Amino acid sequence: MKKPLWTPSEQYIKSSVLYGFQQFVELHYNRCFLDYAAFYLWSIEQPESFWEAILLYFKIDYTGKYNRVLAWEHTGTDFIGARWLEGISLSYAEHIFREKKDADPAIKYTDETGNYRDITWYELREKVSGIQQFLKEKGIQKGDRVVGILNNTIDTVAIFLAANSLGAIWSCCSPDFGDKSITERFIQIAPKVLFIELDYQYNGKTFSKRETLAYIQDHIPSIETIIAVYGDDWQAIFTNYPPQELHFLRVPFSHPIWILYSSGTTGKPKAITHGTGGNLLEHYKVLAIHQNVQKGENFLWYSTTGWMMWNYALSSLLCDATLCLFNGAIHYNDHQAFWQFVKQASVDHLGGGAAYFSAIHDLKIENYKPKVIGSTGSPLPVVTFENLQKKFPDTPIISLSGGTDVCSAFLSGCAYLPVYAGEIQCRTLGSDIVAVNDHGEEVYNEVGELVIKKPMPSMPIYFWEDNDNEKYRESYFAERKGVWSHGDWISIMDHGGIVMYGRSDATLNRGGIRIGTAEIYNVVNEVQGARDSLVIATDNEKGESNMLLFIQLYEGSVLEAIVPVIKSELRKQYSARHVPDFFYAVNDIPYTLSGKKLEIPIKKIFSGYPLEKAVSKDVMRNPKCMEEYMQIYLHIH
Repeated sequence: MKKPLWTPSEQYIKSSVLYGFQQFVELHYNRCFLDYAAFYLWSIEQPESFWEAILLYFKIDYTGKYNRVLAWEHTGTDFIGARWLEGISLSYAEHIFREKKDADPAIKYTDETGNYRDITWYELREKVSGIQQFLKEKGIQKGDRVVGILNNTIDTVAIFLAANSLGAIWSCCSPDFGDKSITERFIQIAPKVLFIELDYQYNGKTFSKRETLAYIQDHIPSIETIIAVYGDDWQAIFTNYPPQELHFLRVPFSHPIWILYSSGTTGKPKAITHGTGGNLLEHYKVLAIHQNVQKGENFLWYSTTGWMMWNYALSSLLCDATLCLFNGAIHYNDHQAFWQFVKQASVDHLGGGAAYFSAIHDLKIENYKPKVIGSTGSPLPVVTFENLQKKFPDTPIISLSGGTDVCSAFLSGCAYLPVYAGEIQCRTLGSDIVAVNDHGEEVYNEVGELVIKKPMPSMPIYFWEDNDNEKYRESYFAERKGVWSHGDWISIMDHGGIVMYGRSDATLNRGGIRIGTAEIYNVVNEVQGARDSLVIATDNEKGESNMLLFIQLYEGSVLEAIVPVIKSELRKQYSARHVPDFFYAVNDIPYTLSGKKLEIPIKKIFSGYPLEKAVSKDVMRNPKCMEEYMQIYLHIH
């Protein structure tokens, strides 16, 4: 057995939210759990009792009555018909503001220029009140879509809370998304109101979104109202609508709260629609119970508004913590702006992407002792675990994994358990997760596909405009009937820890943001000289992710001539994240007999698989071309 990096003290265990919650469950349900494993087993065997315990322990406010916590017919095909707590209505924003004292800090904020400020709950209420009144005057009602092209600011939080308080559905893109990428997402959901930042700074440079606005106006006719945040119309909101008492519309448990987006691997991004009550229960569980976020603590997860970790971090406010926002490039000014803010804001819970933590091995960080370090976006390498532990010797390093699909992490931390380098501590309570091999058999201590055997309340309620849940079913239930196939390779250890091995599908993961291969192909296909292409992303032992683009050229074309064009178009149409790290000219692109590109087998080859185990040549239209990719892999290694 390897030695743990960190082991919890008895005081840490007994002061944790998990410990208090366990005592509540033992008393309320007449149970006794000797360890986390026993508690976890009860939570997945008795899902109705477990999720009701979350409802009761966190004193969720609601109106109406429910007869069943979970109504679910075991059809043996999928979980899409699962219905949670039917009959009750509640409000997410109401819980954010619940029992908050006017003078207490709600949010601490800074940007690259050191524009530090904090905002009290009184000030946040006033801001939300003005936007709430404005939206009501514009006719925004329950179910309408309000969208943003916004950075990670106090105002973005206020806009969301105002929309949510009216029962409107929120969706947001980060300003670094390209025009086409934003439009492909928003056009599906027909928003009524758009909030946009027309100018913003990132990594010391100023960017304009005025062309984006013109593009959207031409392509999304449903938008009736556009507000340029920080412009005259924005300022007028707070002049024309003096503060009033906030009102919160309680909506049915499964009413949509926000729409997030899939990567778009096989086409346009899917609009994943999440339920209000499901996300409320799940975020109380995962932030308070598993990350041990408590009243009065400061919580920061570095994110853009286009990543589900923005939504996740927002829910730290449910736990009576103060939300800390850093708006800008995390590496700006040699990382100094970010870490200065972390210290100035006294951040207790610090989270970021695994790739970032891997990039700061040599960075000296002094005079800072966090309570918890969190990492997600990709597997955190052993060397980075060890490096962070040296930097913060008294701090548990919590690696998380989950996704946009559930707007949460179902693999996370546990205050009872030691931390081992390279491992996630546990499967979260209520998450019935196993690893299965190619034969569908549950396996331990070996790599298998991450499968969820029972529904969770934060699973999508539906995909927007997905007739008969066809795309929903295809995304998670096509591979294995009756269980959710998530698309990750994992290994579950005997002691309960989990090792992540990355995505098992063709999705490209760039710092926690999923990018669909279709987005890359859309651009390359339009570049003169490029006949066909294939793209993959690989992770190395240092935690670095590289995107590799293989291009089949027309005769007479030269790779060096078209690469700059591809880079430019990807940045313009999508974002800088979409630009591959390496480009290779190839003679042919591998396809199946049915005409599908073989991204996964190529990814396996570049992950070290032997050719015969990477793909069955029987399913290929052009099996001879695989040797060329093997030669490229051998050459660069």
